[in-house]
Amino acid sequence: MLKYNKYIMTLLMVLIMPALVSGCVAKPSEDSNLTEDKTTATTTEATTEATTEAATEATIEATTEATIEATTEASVQKDTDLSRLQNTILDNKESVGIAYIGYVGYEADEEGILNFVKDSQYADKYDFLCGAPLVNVGGAELYAVVIADTKYSVSVYRAEITDNGEYSVNTDNTLYNYNGNGIDYFLLRCNESEIHSNVSLSFKKGNDSFSVFPMLSGMDGQLVDGNYYDFSIYSDYGGSGESEDKNVAIAREILLESQEVQYYISMGMSVQYTGQIDEIEGRS
Repeated sequence: MLKYNKYIMTLLMVLIMPALVSGCVAKPSEDSNLTEDKTTATTTEATTEATTEAATEATIEATTEATIEATTEASVQKDTDLSRLQNTILDNKESVGIAYIGYVGYEADEEGILNFVKDSQYADKYDFLCGAPLVNVGGAELYAVVIADTKYSVSVYRAEITDNGEYSVNTDNTLYNYNGNGIDYFLLRCNESEIHSNVSLSFKKGNDSFSVFPMLSGMDGQLVDGNYYDFSIYSDYGGSGESEDKNVAIAREILLESQEVQYYISMGMSVQYTGQIDEIEGRS
């Protein structure tokens, strides 16, 4: 009987073992729709993620490429405008070019001066001047200086007029130095008087040297002749085709004929163009 029971227990254990083993293995789902949905969801999620990642990469790449292209184009245009002007200066047998940008007044700060340049005609023709360094000597007039022969060094000093009518230059205090490396141009704010300049630009290359005292002529409102190329923009006035500076020059000549104006000029005053235009007897 004992032997029989052992056989029964062995048989039961044999039967239990397959049951336990079969319980560890997950049965495949008999719901075909459920399996299909899970597969579709997984595929859709992977496709969406891949598409989004690809689109993001493409957008970043396109944006970066466009930014680089725009920056390069602006730099090339800027360099082209500067090189063209420098070649023009050299073609005219000069080493430096100077332009009168305009009357900025005595109260304008650096930001106001730079905005003045950006709003002027120079922003279109010589756009590199919009980011030019500013040398502030004090005064109401704004000039631009461009070095064409970059072998020249340039020093900016304060200048005063002596009782003998000659310039006295303070070389002990250098306001700005250019040694042929870096930016070949700068803006110059100067001239507290219309009678004389308050600044000296000293140019030197080897044994060759010369100085420039930038200022406007009291006769025609244009730059006084000197050892430089004048690239000022003398704009047309109104629709008559007559230049604005010509009209200013005519008005200045008429005023200078007046004894009263001559008296005040002898007292140290000056005739100044304010930019306002009034019509007198059919002329402006």
